[in-house]
Amino acid sequence: MAKKYLPPKKRLLSDIGEFGLIKILRAKCEVSSRDIIRGIGDDSAVINIKTGTALMTSDMMLEKIHFDLSFTTFYQLGYKILAVNISDIFAMGGTPRYFLLNLGIPRNYNSEDIDELYSGVLKIAKKFRVAVVGGDTCVSKGGLVLSGTLIGDAARVINRSGARPGDGIFVTGTLGDSAMGLMLLKKLGRHVHIQNSKFKKSPHPPFTKGGRGGINDILPLLKKHLLPDPAPLKNTSGITSMIDISDGLLIDLSHICDESNVGAIIYRDKIPLSKELVKTAERFSLNPVQYAMHGGEDYVLLFTAPSGIRIKNAVRIGNIIKKGRFLIDAEGKSATFKAEGYEHFK
Repeated sequence: MAKKYLPPKKRLLSDIGEFGLIKILRAKCEVSSRDIIRGIGDDSAVINIKTGTALMTSDMMLEKIHFDLSFTTFYQLGYKILAVNISDIFAMGGTPRYFLLNLGIPRNYNSEDIDELYSGVLKIAKKFRVAVVGGDTCVSKGGLVLSGTLIGDAARVINRSGARPGDGIFVTGTLGDSAMGLMLLKKLGRHVHIQNSKFKKSPHPPFTKGGRGGINDILPLLKKHLLPDPAPLKNTSGITSMIDISDGLLIDLSHICDESNVGAIIYRDKIPLSKELVKTAERFSLNPVQYAMHGGEDYVLLFTAPSGIRIKNAVRIGNIIKKGRFLIDAEGKSATFKAEGYEHFK
């Protein structure tokens, strides 16, 4: 019978050491599944792989590059490192199964911080029935480092390279919310304790000069950045190519164009925008479409499919063509677009 998990008391990691931390995490992440022969605690996890095609993805998150702990809680960080990996598996038409998390932790952290981080991991893991089966921990001298590896499977794998002229271009959600949420978090400069899919409205001071706009008005935008909510396509039978929007609409669409050797037309007025994004952009005299096209970290699916197909909960924003990449505005004026969005080392 599994021992009952008890949250650790607040103790410095330098006091309990690596192996003490592993014992805590092993108890916290213990799962019961016929597929998992051995989880955390040995040299390797042992999993009984079912028939099918295995998918493996990995993502890193570095302090001061991908997140800022002045406005990101450990819970939100744990939730997000698994969410972004799940999004990659969904982008291949797969189902996520097993997760490994590697941590580089500064010496002055305490066990409570890591317990909170794993609470976020396990929250979304439970939602998508993902088992946390291992990882590694070590001391970091340059800030907190997270590296997650997720293993999944798929009956039919969808690549970026299958788009064909005549296909429609679709997205599964509103764009630009996460980028706007990040901008607002930088302005706020503090934690907003959103930990669930639903959040309660609470009294907070206005976030703009002159007293206009309470924080409750922007909570959906903050949540999109702090707690992304990836979702799979339930039926992928007609999908010809797919990617998740992590770096921005234009740069991620360009990946499909490059891999498929095709062009694309995007209709600017068809790009779905949330009412919160539009309202907030108006308050700050910003262009919401620019956030939608270049912002990134939306973690919605961008895919192509034959024009006549109907996909529930997806919006058609353009077409695949033989060559060229064009943006068409509401008046029908055309302009070329480049692969612009977030890119490391640039």
